[in-house]
Amino acid sequence: MPYDPFRDVKGAQDAAREGVIGYGEALRPGLEREIGNALGGLNSIGALRSGGARVALNDITTNYAQQIGAYSKQAAGEATGYGLEARRLRDEEKRYRDSKRASLFKAIGSTLGAGLGFFAGGPAGAAAGGSVAGTGPNGWGGSAS
Repeated sequence: MPYDPFRDVKGAQDAAREGVIGYGEALRPGLEREIGNALGGLNSIGALRSGGARVALNDITTNYAQQIGAYSKQAAGEATGYGLEARRLRDEEKRYRDSKRASLFKAIGSTLGAGLGFFAGGPAGAAAGGSVAGTGPNGWGGSAS
């Protein structure tokens, strides 16, 4: 899989989209109240059939759309930042795991090398790292007898 720094952005934007929908739903009772007040006011003065209803509804919906748009713009920008930060943290965690794994393998290799060195050359071989091949005729540092 090729490196994609924006891999987590879509997930963050999906979560932000849900937040924008929730924000819109939270504004809905106020919007309905404004529409009812505007229509009730126009009806009380007998202007419900005039162009006033259309103007009032356009004003209310424009205001609502501007609020949702501003919130959506903010959420989209933050989601991009959150997605990039999530990717950075994932990469940092991977580097940490890889580093820890490399250290562990190095420690295991050193321990095995010392053990094999001890087996091949005694305590001096362990201290020096030893040679598994040995120097004696049987290949293990001892004599052939």
